[in-house]
Amino acid sequence: MLKFRALTPNELSELETEFKHFLVINAIYDDEWRQLAANNPSKAQEFIDLFSNIVLEKVYTKLPGLLHIGIDFITVFDFQKDIWNFYHFQIPSNISLSEVNSDNFLAFLQTSWSDLTLKKGSKKSSEHKAEEVYGLICKGALPLHKESLQDFLKLIAAL
Repeated sequence: MLKFRALTPNELSELETEFKHFLVINAIYDDEWRQLAANNPSKAQEFIDLFSNIVLEKVYTKLPGLLHIGIDFITVFDFQKDIWNFYHFQIPSNISLSEVNSDNFLAFLQTSWSDLTLKKGSKKSSEHKAEEVYGLICKGALPLHKESLQDFLKLIAAL
């Protein structure tokens, strides 16, 4: 049963060694895999789905934060061990976010700070982090790398 999403063929290709190890652990070797893929594609897809769940569970659980840029808002999610912090910036209607992305959102926040409305929040961390992160990604949030998150937190502390 697919918990998140199936890895794309490109992602699966990048994880080929790990996928082969996964198949071997499940007593499926190269010849068996080729036969299974040819004769029972739905069963082969079940193995791909199971592997996808394992990989994405690990990835989503380890993400330090997310960035969601909407039509009139920017939200940063900071996933600490025990507490998750949220920074929601409401953007006035006269400012467009069409050119703002994960590479330049910090510069945008810095230059537009006086026009933005910031609401902060926090909640206790969830033991179902991967599922919650996946839900946010499905709604448009993007993974935020540790360095970008740290730069954001420094900017917030300085302003």
